[in-house]
Amino acid sequence: MRSDYPVVIYGASGYTGRLVAEHLRELGLPFIAAGRTRARIEEALRLVPGIESAQYQVVEVEHSVEALVELFKGRKVVCNTVGPFMRYNLEVAEACLRTGVHYLDTTGEQSAILQLDEHFGREFEKAGLVMVPSTAYMYGLSEIGARYCLETPGVDSLRLHGIGNAVPTVASAQTILDAVRHPCYYLKDRELVRYPGIENGQICTPSGEVLTTSNWGGSSNPIWFRKDGRVRNCKMDVAIWNQELYKKELELERAYKVQLQWLPEYQLRTVLDKMATGITPSTPPRESRQIHRSIDICLATGNNVAVKSTIFSTGGYLTTGLLQAYAASRLVSETPRVAGLRSPSEVFGHRELMGTLQSYGYASIKVEQVS
Repeated sequence: MRSDYPVVIYGASGYTGRLVAEHLRELGLPFIAAGRTRARIEEALRLVPGIESAQYQVVEVEHSVEALVELFKGRKVVCNTVGPFMRYNLEVAEACLRTGVHYLDTTGEQSAILQLDEHFGREFEKAGLVMVPSTAYMYGLSEIGARYCLETPGVDSLRLHGIGNAVPTVASAQTILDAVRHPCYYLKDRELVRYPGIENGQICTPSGEVLTTSNWGGSSNPIWFRKDGRVRNCKMDVAIWNQELYKKELELERAYKVQLQWLPEYQLRTVLDKMATGITPSTPPRESRQIHRSIDICLATGNNVAVKSTIFSTGGYLTTGLLQAYAASRLVSETPRVAGLRSPSEVFGHRELMGTLQSYGYASIKVEQVS
């Protein structure tokens, strides 16, 4: 019976989890919808379009290594959507390692990715398993654009920008606030360099509007490209059309440095989570593809060459659902050519990922030679 349900969605009661379920149904892939509360999972799945034709089971499970090991036995891949990932990813990854299961998640947090690598990177590699964070819009799409640019010989520096229109989910808001207290980095001369704090800049959108950007946790791209011998420098910032969000981020950084950093961990988490509800008090409505659109730009340069990629996409959370489902379907059917902690494009191919997004009408890409 277990082999009939090769995929586990862990965190299936959440906003992202139900979008993963939606796309797994589209791909005809049976799955286990798992989380801490059966009633919440069942309520969430009732909102999934076409769920009546999906093959799935609902499982209530506590967040412990032992309980997750029992759930993961006999499966092939786990789609982890339980955030903030810095708090909760280690138990899931350990259970995957113990049961020989591939691990996917949706985080863009550098600290959470580095935590996975430190604890389990070598062990996953030895076991022939992959851990693939950022299998999501953020920052899977920007990585795709960067890898298109790297097809041009001589490119060694990546400057990336993301422009989005989205309302963070509850867990995403918690993650944004959590990220303020963890170090983040950019890549300079093949070394990770720590940002001194939140760094703001400006970007001109294709329509000519100037938006304020934030380093927004640094993105996962400097982490991926630190081991790519072609890349000397990599830096990314993000602008949100709702410019109030970066202001909230700055307010939190000030509050943390002046007041909050002295609190014990258990008290600090409570305070941060309460502040997160001020950004997103409840689960937002399902995205509208007519409203929630994004632009990801990469300008890649070398000594005498420059190339630019621009990805236009719609529905960042919808895109995340598709990327998770597509990645799971690949891992169910094939043995990945790499192992250990890897980026989505390293495991599944940037052109293959873009082709899947294009086939659903979720994204398109333009690549142009600048010089």
